[in-house]
Amino acid sequence: MRKLIILSVFIVMLYNCSDINDTHQDFLDRGERIYVGRADTLVVLGGYERARIQGMMYYANSAEKCIIRWTTEGKKDSVVVQAAEWKANNDTLSVLIEGLTEGTQRFFVQTYDKEGNKSLNLECSGTIYGEQYILSATPKFITQMKPLPEGMQLTWSMSEEAVGVEVKHETNGGETYTKVDAKAATTLLPDWKLSGEIQTRTIFLPEGAIDTLYAAWSAPLEFPDFVEFSVDKTRIKHVPWGQYATTGYDGAYTGVFDGIFRGGGNQFHSGDRAGVPQHLMFDLNVVTNLTRFETYARDDSYHNWNPKKIQIWGIEVLNESSEVKLSSMDPGWEDEARAKGWKLLTENTCNDPISNKLTITNPQKVRYIILRTTEVYGPPSSGSGAYVILREVTLFADSILPAE
Repeated sequence: MRKLIILSVFIVMLYNCSDINDTHQDFLDRGERIYVGRADTLVVLGGYERARIQGMMYYANSAEKCIIRWTTEGKKDSVVVQAAEWKANNDTLSVLIEGLTEGTQRFFVQTYDKEGNKSLNLECSGTIYGEQYILSATPKFITQMKPLPEGMQLTWSMSEEAVGVEVKHETNGGETYTKVDAKAATTLLPDWKLSGEIQTRTIFLPEGAIDTLYAAWSAPLEFPDFVEFSVDKTRIKHVPWGQYATTGYDGAYTGVFDGIFRGGGNQFHSGDRAGVPQHLMFDLNVVTNLTRFETYARDDSYHNWNPKKIQIWGIEVLNESSEVKLSSMDPGWEDEARAKGWKLLTENTCNDPISNKLTITNPQKVRYIILRTTEVYGPPSSGSGAYVILREVTLFADSILPAE
């Protein structure tokens, strides 16, 4: 029995040795196989329906080319990169591949030498972006629009994916674009147009992506068709320039915009020989689009010299050539004012001798204004024997911008 077992083992060993020898002979028959140096540290940087394949080629010294293969929508495709390209780029492979389908994309990279020997076939993969990603990402959008004297304040939703948002909106000077940071909770638009349109589009940049992605523009939102703010009186200063009216009878230039509507002395009262028409010039210290104004004059039983007809002239930029040198009573005063760049914003009749709410018929963006009274209540209504009393003026505007 023992002899039988030893014989069986010997037979099996002979059979196995024969099998090993056959396999070894197979390899010998195939001849020597040479592997070319391969690409290293391959990465796929996804973009919008495209990708960039990058890798180091310092091991591929003997390679004359590199072939990158992939399959998209069931179709196989490839690109050939010559060694001269990566050697000119410090042994760095960098290939941009267009026309890819959104989603995970696999690539196979293989190098070849002149004899046709090739490297191991290396696989790398990355994410390709497209419309599906944009539609699924959370946009950043306007949740509230609030008019403020200094501009339109936008309140934003928050988005984890967004890197920013573009705003396209109408201003009084035309359409403009603004870029907003993704982390911004609010944004102030200094210039905007009544009833104008505003649109936004969210900007995305996935980590490692080569392309910035833009969502579609939102449906237009509309700015309010009317807003109104009172101009800050504390910033308004009298400008002693040109043939301005002098004060008298305890009057003061500051009384026009001091916010005090009653009480003696808290008013402007022109002095002797001022005459009517007469004018006063003020720096609003803001750039504003005036829409209306209110006047309040002497409120006792004696209404003489309260304004009956009043003009407002405006200009945005003041320089030496802007000064109107004629007396306000001169018939040529208005022509000189226009020639010097001043614009007549309004000319109103005060139907009430004390309190009036008056419109600006020709709104303009201005910083400096001239209040010109051309007629007063009571005799004389104009001429060298007439005076002007203004207890208070309040200005209103639909936009108020900082003065530069």
